[in-house]
Amino acid sequence: MNPTDISTPPRGLPRGYLALLVGRTVSELGSEVTVLALPLTAITLLGAGPAQTGLLLACGRAPYLVIGLLAGVIVDRLPHRCILLTANLVMAVTLATIPLLASLGELGMVQLYMATTLVGTAAVIADVAYLACVPTVVDRARIVRAQSSWQLSRSCVVTVGPFLAGWLVSAFSAPTAILADSASFVVAAVLLPLLPARAAERLATGSSSVVGQIAEGLTTVFGNPILRAVTLATGSFIFCYNAYSAVFLLYLTQHIGLDGWTTGLVLSIGAMGGIVGALTAAWAGRAIGLGPVLMGTLALSAAGMTLAALFTEPRSAAVVCVALSQFVLSFGQEIYNVHQVSVRYALAPPRVLGRVNASIRSLVWGLAPLGALLGGAVGAGSGLRTALLASSVLGVASVLWISLSPLRRTHSLHL
Repeated sequence: MNPTDISTPPRGLPRGYLALLVGRTVSELGSEVTVLALPLTAITLLGAGPAQTGLLLACGRAPYLVIGLLAGVIVDRLPHRCILLTANLVMAVTLATIPLLASLGELGMVQLYMATTLVGTAAVIADVAYLACVPTVVDRARIVRAQSSWQLSRSCVVTVGPFLAGWLVSAFSAPTAILADSASFVVAAVLLPLLPARAAERLATGSSSVVGQIAEGLTTVFGNPILRAVTLATGSFIFCYNAYSAVFLLYLTQHIGLDGWTTGLVLSIGAMGGIVGALTAAWAGRAIGLGPVLMGTLALSAAGMTLAALFTEPRSAAVVCVALSQFVLSFGQEIYNVHQVSVRYALAPPRVLGRVNASIRSLVWGLAPLGALLGGAVGAGSGLRTALLASSVLGVASVLWISLSPLRRTHSLHL
């Protein structure tokens, strides 16, 4: 294996990867609608409060705690194409039940909790499978380029998604808008046969036992000081971010008084920062160095979260602050994500990549429901603004994991 600087911008991306990218982008666009429409369904249709919206968010993240590690074994054992097809169809059918039950007058919080948990379970497996599938269709010298395009598509989705979600909620209703997400997973499933044949092949694994394979993935992550530091930093930040997210929409709708259309528009404007971040991520890594750019963008993201709670009056100033907050947050997070995922591809052997991704996802997103529950509890007890400020201040502390590791002075890694 020839050493190649992961920050070197390679040429071109293969057709198989582009098919994967398009399918993932379409499904994520639909999911952005649900990010807004699902809590609004709970808030406006069912009268949910901070604790209930926090629990709803936690239900979507809890599967990472329950099956996250097992998902890595599944992905390393079974064909990626088959896994993704099944997961996308499960999510499509489950989401379609929400508007159906709402139209029949049978929708309740219990049904929302159950649907969110099932979709979250399928999403865990799909998420790990997508990450493991990328190196099977892109050679390792082009990983940063591929990851940058992946994050760029995600940033474009985050920019357009809230605007689309706000329009759908206003033009139809929050439950009906969720149908767009259901349809997006069907489209993603239809595009999967375009992946190359090796994505449909069973992968070779090491230990034959499930426990042994899980242990191998965990050892790979936590036995490497750089992977360990990035994982713990990401997990700490995601914990704080989900505490923030649990009350963020309530803060916008109840504290500031934004309607669905304005909320979607503000979030779309703010998300443009993600596009800028994805476009400049490779350059930032080369110019600043891997360790410094990871620490700097985590701190910047936390600062962006703080801006949302600075002003509540006048209303125009509050709206501008929220948009700027989301711009800075998205900008920092997209640069960070390009490089933190590329670190895995650089350091993890291909045969354990599914389990490495699952181990990291299990910790990172396993902490998410705990953060959401804490954010909801603080919001209900101390106020929405207090919850936003506390979670953003704590988010800065995630930088410490990287600053205390060898990654602090690392300029680049090699494949």
